Amino acid sequence: MIHPNTRVLSGDPAIGVGVFATAPIPRGTIVVVRDRFDVTMSREAFFALPEPQRAAMETYMYHDKCGNLVLSWDHARYMNHNCHPTTMMTDYGLEIAVRDIAAGEELTTEYGLLNIQEPYAICCGCVDCREHLRLDDIDVYGHDWDERVQESLRRVPSVGQPLLPLLPGEARVRLEDFLAGRAGYSSVRNLKWLAEPVCG
Repeated sequence: MIHPNTRVLSGDPAIGVGVFATAPIPRGTIVVVRDRFDVTMSREAFFALPEPQRAAMETYMYHDKCGNLVLSWDHARYMNHNCHPTTMMTDYGLEIAVRDIAAGEELTTEYGLLNIQEPYAICCGCVDCREHLRLDDIDVYGHDWDERVQESLRRVPSVGQPLLPLLPGEARVRLEDFLAGRAGYSSVRNLKWLAEPVCG
């Protein structure tokens, strides 16, 4: 589920719609939680669907670290990529604001964390745009992304968190253990879909 202070609006005509903040969202705010209403299916189940369904869904789905395809049930699926995003996915079942987001500003995310399987052209228009997403982006940029995510996660206790109660139990325990110093940080590199993932 996406943060309640967001809505879908028309954005850049070259891109289409995007998700925008309706009120300020400070750094450290949980912006998206993967919850029980999100659709998760195996690749086999996805490719068994009729072609019109696959075509309609594929644009909005991503691969998790287990190789499953995930489709957000709400407007989180309309978040666009930016090479300098306002939010980033984490290995704690949530996406977090990695800088302050002003009211009216577009929420963007890092598609390099979504296990893109083929080179994918991007046109976010940001400074130093990578121009293409690649499967190894998480290996190339993971260290820098981890620095931004870690610092943002440490702010979780100090800002309002309407989505925290929705974070599934195991993910919430892991997050609380990290914040309390009982466990180390879990890198975004753990989001990478491997040939033989360790998934429960």
